Amino acid sequence: MIIIRVSIMISVVFYLYFIINLLLINHYREPTQTYEKGPTPYELFLVIPVLNEEQVITKTIARLSKSLAQLPSTIRAQIIAVDDDSTDHSLLMLTQSSSPYLQILHRAGNQRVGKGAVLNTAVQYIHKTLATTADTHQAVIGVLDADAFMTATDLIRVLARFEQEPQLAMLQTSVSIYNQSNWLTKMQNFEFMGVNNATQQLRNRLGQGIASGNGQFVRLDLALKNPWGNSLLEDLEFTLRTWLLGGTRTTFDHTLVVQQEAIEQLRPFFRQRVRWCQGAVQCMRYLPALWHSGRLNHFQKLDTTFWILMPISGCVVPLTSLTTLIVLVSRSVQHWQSGWHHLVIGTLLAIALIACLVLAALYQRNCTTVKQPVRFMTAIKQSLSFQAFLLIISLTPYVAIYRQLRGYTTWAKTRHGTTRATQYTDSDLKRSY
Repeated sequence: MIIIRVSIMISVVFYLYFIINLLLINHYREPTQTYEKGPTPYELFLVIPVLNEEQVITKTIARLSKSLAQLPSTIRAQIIAVDDDSTDHSLLMLTQSSSPYLQILHRAGNQRVGKGAVLNTAVQYIHKTLATTADTHQAVIGVLDADAFMTATDLIRVLARFEQEPQLAMLQTSVSIYNQSNWLTKMQNFEFMGVNNATQQLRNRLGQGIASGNGQFVRLDLALKNPWGNSLLEDLEFTLRTWLLGGTRTTFDHTLVVQQEAIEQLRPFFRQRVRWCQGAVQCMRYLPALWHSGRLNHFQKLDTTFWILMPISGCVVPLTSLTTLIVLVSRSVQHWQSGWHHLVIGTLLAIALIACLVLAALYQRNCTTVKQPVRFMTAIKQSLSFQAFLLIISLTPYVAIYRQLRGYTTWAKTRHGTTRATQYTDSDLKRSY
């Protein structure tokens, strides 16, 4: 009986938090603003970590080079591809590129200690070689995955925001999927452009944005004094350390988008999400400093704590929710005429349906903002289907906690270009944008 009561209490607390969060993300939506690049000269360094990316790296460099060729004279841009001792032909394909914007770095010795170390290698090279005479506050590093694509228009607007907001230290763009070829890839796009996008807009209004890796832009002076760590979720760790430094602002811009390839198969997708979840576990050590810091407001502390602790709550809440559901259903069947349990079940179903409708509307709105319109009925179908996607993700905390307890902290990198996504061309990207 005590176990049942505790389970019901935990489930109630979780759903109250879910409802409050849903109301907040629906209410606090970022307005669409226009930023124009001024006359101030800026340096832009697009850093691409490369580890066994022979399937996509050539196309990525070519597409980004086309975008950089369209930038105004006030922006001097280069691509820094850092090969982390790939065992395939990635390095060879990089050296065969004819892009005038490309700089190639090679990390020898089979180091492969994570994305953070690769980014720090690029930062030091930029600082000591490419930006020796540049104002580090007017030099911006963009972190892009090996399958990423951004238009010249969005890159210009990124630099425009840095130019117009001196206190802005880090900017994160929205993320969309260009290879929506099956249910799993469509769900990833719904997650990024719907749930994550809306949550980031809420953080912008009540706190500060959080880096999400791909599409992350950072001033060079911040990258020099706040190097990336070796956490499996290096973008979150970088954000937390930036907040603790103080004196700057991190933001999310839902009007800008980086397009990337989604994982089309379940096993590598699950492995990616376990890594992300384990990375959150590794960032738990920052929570005491987060709460003792006077530089963060209460929303930032609460929101970040809930997010970082999700691997733990994710192990508890599914079990308590399942227990609560079994109890409610069994008692509803036994006491249908006189009991109240069936009313609770009906209320929960109604809340779930309303939540799906709200998320569908947010998804449609966010996609329209970046010129990727979606029909509302399509958004509703994907929102309903997204619940099955969440069931898959709900299994990742158990594996992540197990790996962390056993000391399995090796970098399980996401592989790109291993499926039909390699068949996508520039025309596909233009149509999706």
